[in-house]
Amino acid sequence: MTTTNTQQTDIENMLLWHQVNQFYNQEARALDEEDYATWFTMLAEDVHYWMPSRESLFRKDETPDETGNMNHYNESLPSLQLRVARLHSGAAWAEDPRTRYRHLVTNLEVELGDNEGEVKVRSNTLVYRNRLEREEYWLLAKREDVLRITDNSFKVAKRKITPDFSSLLSKNLNVFL
Repeated sequence: MTTTNTQQTDIENMLLWHQVNQFYNQEARALDEEDYATWFTMLAEDVHYWMPSRESLFRKDETPDETGNMNHYNESLPSLQLRVARLHSGAAWAEDPRTRYRHLVTNLEVELGDNEGEVKVRSNTLVYRNRLEREEYWLLAKREDVLRITDNSFKVAKRKITPDFSSLLSKNLNVFL
């Protein structure tokens, strides 16, 4: 049986989608288990981790330039590492006892990136947070990532997180989406 170029491309695309899906499953597990050492290995040295705040606008109003908005996150690898170090410093009182997390990543759309060796991924993420007896929050967002292909996996080079909330109802944002 011979495969056509179209069939071969379809197989390659399915394999790429599967590999990216596995990468996100591993990332979600690392974040759920607060295995930040593993998570940091999944990020590129020059990662840009960005979550601008949302603004509620009337439909008739033009969509604003998000770069001028406040940001929940606008981070590099060193600043993400500082945030994590703070969790273990004793100064993060809002995380003692710690929050329990569950990260779900769905609706993956994978395509080759603009640069060779990169993949663009759109996904949705849902993060469940529970702390103490009654603190329970759901954080939903759209993610737009650029992943760099490595020898045996990927590294997150860019992540733009567009939250579905315009006002953070949680007492803090000690979670990575």
